Amino acid sequence: MACRTEERTALVTGGGKGVGAGVVKVLASRGIRCCINCNTHPDMAENTLRAVREAGGDGFVYQADVTDLNQLQSMVDAVIARWGRLDILVNNAAMQPNLFIDQYDLEKLRRIWNINIGGYFHAVRACLPHLKKSGCGRIVNISSIHGKRPTGFDAGYAMTKGAIRMLTRELALELYGDGITVNAVDLGGCKIEFKTGNAPISAFAPAECRNPAMSGFRMVTPEDVGKMVYYLCSPEASAVIGDGVRLDKGLVLI
Repeated sequence: MACRTEERTALVTGGGKGVGAGVVKVLASRGIRCCINCNTHPDMAENTLRAVREAGGDGFVYQADVTDLNQLQSMVDAVIARWGRLDILVNNAAMQPNLFIDQYDLEKLRRIWNINIGGYFHAVRACLPHLKKSGCGRIVNISSIHGKRPTGFDAGYAMTKGAIRMLTRELALELYGDGITVNAVDLGGCKIEFKTGNAPISAFAPAECRNPAMSGFRMVTPEDVGKMVYYLCSPEASAVIGDGVRLDKGLVLI
């Protein structure tokens, strides 16, 4: 299959709002057709689709729970039925509860694990046959600097992000022979409407864990993430394999 931008299609999980919406808008503005996955906020996904179409892009919204492999498979089938191909998977759907360890119980930990790791795993399994046929398959896993260094809160979330880093590396080796590159984007603070399972962005870290040096800290935007994802999906990034690209405006330096 050809790898021309205008012929490629992408599935972005959690693409209706926040980081995912930024990724969708950038990819679509470059001519990549996008399936916008959502689960709990279909109205926001429709707003994202409207913005894509107003900018001349192409896409559609599909509501599916990424923890359910059958729902994910149906979504992938819908992409193939509509466009006949799938070239890019952006694993983004996630939950960040911002809890201390004594606020977690097994049920909460299992829930976040099923979304943040299970969702990525299911999406890869469902998309893989089509990514192999693409000839220019790309998987980009949205991760976090929480998977690189401790922050003093939300160990459950950090565990999932550390696991995403290793999943990315393993998949990069396993799928290299199929012409699929796999990379991660390690995000710092990103300016979005709100995080699933969390309070508004103003409370992105518990007050007792905030570093005074962060008072002048500028957050990454969803569009910044979209531009990085687009680069990782381009032919120019074909030598970037199994990497975790930090995108945080220097937050880990603080």
